[in-house]
Amino acid sequence: MSGVLYRFDRFRLDVRERRFWRDDELIPLRDKVFDTLVLLVEGAGTLQTQAQLMDSLWPNVSVEPNNLQHNISILRKALAGSQVRIETLRGRGYRLVANVSRDIAGSAMSATIGTRSAHDGEPSKHQQIHFCHTPDDVRLAWAELGEGPAIVKAGNWCSHLELDRTTLVWHHFMESLSKRHRLIRYDARGNGLSDHDVPEVSFECWVDDLATVVDAAGLDRFPLIGISQGASVAAAYAARHPGRVSALVLICGLVRGWRVKGLPRVTHHFEALLSLMQSGWGQDNPAFRQIFSTAFFPGASKEELDGFNELQRRSATPQNAIQILSAIGDIDLRAEVPQVRAPTLVIHGRNDLVIPFSDGKELAAGIPGSRFVPLETKNHIPLAHDPAWGRMEPEIQSFLAAHA
Repeated sequence: MSGVLYRFDRFRLDVRERRFWRDDELIPLRDKVFDTLVLLVEGAGTLQTQAQLMDSLWPNVSVEPNNLQHNISILRKALAGSQVRIETLRGRGYRLVANVSRDIAGSAMSATIGTRSAHDGEPSKHQQIHFCHTPDDVRLAWAELGEGPAIVKAGNWCSHLELDRTTLVWHHFMESLSKRHRLIRYDARGNGLSDHDVPEVSFECWVDDLATVVDAAGLDRFPLIGISQGASVAAAYAARHPGRVSALVLICGLVRGWRVKGLPRVTHHFEALLSLMQSGWGQDNPAFRQIFSTAFFPGASKEELDGFNELQRRSATPQNAIQILSAIGDIDLRAEVPQVRAPTLVIHGRNDLVIPFSDGKELAAGIPGSRFVPLETKNHIPLAHDPAWGRMEPEIQSFLAAHA
């Protein structure tokens, strides 16, 4: 558990010390009841499905749903007399209704899950989080960070608006993008603070989600950045809305997903991962998620890997992670990338273990007039101490300045 202090109504919840107060009165809670409260508070305002809660509370153990219901009953008694309430969405799960603020409780945050604390360079900019609804009634969380002209970042693999700006593997990137801009970013469906129980996860939904957030933010014309499968989402949006994207930055993206490529070896690899994710993703033991973390960031320190492991666990349920990876396999932009008209910068690592360098070249070759920048790195996204970051950051900043 991280060193985080949550405040809501008359309550304080210290996650690391495992203490819960109403005003100055300490409220004793049994372990599983306390853990239930933490999950509800971390996802405040969003639906926490029964399956999601039970998978997190009792991994690899078969228990009856009434165990969870009993925990909820105890928590409702503890919250009685306040403005905080736990809603039951019959047949689906629970939602905590509260205005929750989050403080870093000391520098243990950095050592515990690989994030930066307020004493260790945590972003000082104030972040505003909002919610909007898609046409199929999925609630999306989106945020504004920094000041200046707006720039939009498309959603990508396992994001969390509260965690990604302090997790070490993302911290420097968020700071850079919000240095001269008002950075608009969001958790795609099934991720982070957005709804986890959704009717569909697909590439078309991801493009629609981006469109929903852009409209909610009231943007007419803006530069757009996409990373990993978010680069594919950004490219598709730019092709379909040529008048709205002023500049396009695509980092480690792809034109064809693993299933569309039709290569037996690649297909077998990903199908095996999907099978393993069913049992391994949500476990407290990070060994399985470590497979993904080391593929994304082979040059990372243990602290950085621990942070990314925790970010993945808290961003998506096992089922959502499976749906996301499967949907990536169905991406096919061969008909759309030639329709992109915005000035485009394509960046890709030569030794990327997640999305091969050849995919980056295919993406750049398909977009008329795009500029391609190869990076000498194995990391999917360059880390702060990666020499490739010293090449990538000025490339992005100068490109955006030229097309402001």
